[in-house]
Amino acid sequence: MDKAHLKEFVQCTAMLWNEHKKREALYVEAMKKEDLGSLRRVCNQGHISALLFQKEIQWVYDYFKCMLNDCDLRENPIKTNAVSLDRVEDRTLLARLLKDAEYSTIHCYQKVLKFLDKDSEEASMMHEHIARLSDLYEVLAKEVGTRQAWGGTTSMGGFKRVAAM
Repeated sequence: MDKAHLKEFVQCTAMLWNEHKKREALYVEAMKKEDLGSLRRVCNQGHISALLFQKEIQWVYDYFKCMLNDCDLRENPIKTNAVSLDRVEDRTLLARLLKDAEYSTIHCYQKVLKFLDKDSEEASMMHEHIARLSDLYEVLAKEVGTRQAWGGTTSMGGFKRVAAM
């Protein structure tokens, strides 16, 4: 990867890491809610995946940033709006907010994947992340009662499996 693409890749990877920080905070706030029912399990899975994926994205970032003079991701996180779900009482609205967060995160993955060799270990890891996030998205879409198209759909609706591309 040339230096210009490397810098852009590192920036996109940092954005992806920050998306997972947002997801982590959102799921923590969601799990504080009572009467989540079936959403509690989804929130738990979303929170754990945010933590795990942050760690894996950190490894990719650290590997590539060593060629640049970029900072550590944990030193200067992008300031995100504080997540407050205090006023959200409706489970459908909560599920929609979580679904939108998954959608946004998958979009960030697609940006990062443009820079990677499709056969690389990093790309394979990111495809696995997308598959897990797509599963969460589908569960949340069912909870909301809608299916939002993402970059083309199959007849089953929902996300086209990017991992298969």
